[in-house]
Amino acid sequence: MDLDTLVRGGAGRGDYSHLLPFAWMLPTYYAAPAGKAIPSCGAPLLQLPDPDLQARAQRLLNVLYWTAQRHANLDGMVDEQTLKVFLAPEFLFRKGTQAATAATDAGFGAYPESLRHELAGALYSAINGTPLFKNWLLVAGSLCASLTQRRGLLNTTFVLRGQRAQMDASPPYVLLEKLYRPRLDDAAAARLADADQSLASRYALDPEQSLDNLIRWDGMMLGVELGLDHGQQTLRNDMNYLGRVLGPEVPGLDLQLIASCGTSIIDPSCAVKDGGLVVLADGHHTASQASIEPRFQIGRYDAQRGVLVPLPSSDIVFSELPRGDDSQIDYMRGRYAQLGRRQGVWSCKAKIPLQG
Repeated sequence: MDLDTLVRGGAGRGDYSHLLPFAWMLPTYYAAPAGKAIPSCGAPLLQLPDPDLQARAQRLLNVLYWTAQRHANLDGMVDEQTLKVFLAPEFLFRKGTQAATAATDAGFGAYPESLRHELAGALYSAINGTPLFKNWLLVAGSLCASLTQRRGLLNTTFVLRGQRAQMDASPPYVLLEKLYRPRLDDAAAARLADADQSLASRYALDPEQSLDNLIRWDGMMLGVELGLDHGQQTLRNDMNYLGRVLGPEVPGLDLQLIASCGTSIIDPSCAVKDGGLVVLADGHHTASQASIEPRFQIGRYDAQRGVLVPLPSSDIVFSELPRGDDSQIDYMRGRYAQLGRRQGVWSCKAKIPLQG
């Protein structure tokens, strides 16, 4: 697909007029034990070769099925013109360093890079095999993978579509692979893994990556970022570049989705068209901010003022997940729960227009 078709093709003729967003409130800043999640809420059993990865993927699937059932009566759930988006936070898939081996871990709880494609295929089969997730889009957080042939860390997010009334010719799911190069040597980075979980302070985004955050699906132009991408205005820079190449009439994105761990929505990083929606699920929660739960943000971009206008908090509802390994993680060795902090799913109370 050429650049002009990628950006302009189908402009104004998207398959969806409304959005119903869901965001998983899950702390991911510190690596937590995988637990022993088994299928619940009707979710199928996933089969992956790594037990740690399988437990985390099974929990994601359980929460996704729970969300669809819990919110079955929300306005827009059965509407063919409403896109349902489930957004999980960055670092959803990351081993604790105590569970990783020196042969595969770059100091950040990384999996072997081959597991990225196995996970993507397993998740796609699970959601595409049922009409429950027709007209859904899943952003499955991110997976940290070590590189065997070069120094660095892959932080990969998975973007997957459920069934459609008529699927377009684009791939049904994509892996957006972000390469981060260590600022320190590998041994020093490994020693810092438990002391400082911040990816931004230990790795730098490869400057050669560009335009790989853009997806044309369902007649819309989507932008998907991880936290460090958003902080470095990756999508905004991509759209500015396309404007220079294709001309000043290049439209903004129809929808911008951000999976982060420590990044809030930044006004200069918004790349949607005027009145477009920006949605963020954050996994940031540290011992020094024990009273703060991970954030969910959603708003419309006001291009004239250059600011994001948050949706009213009265339009948003939170539902706490059932306790236990099948739906929740044991974070900070139980301290998170002892402080009364929650794990659950944010959503809007009803569908909202994609374009303001």
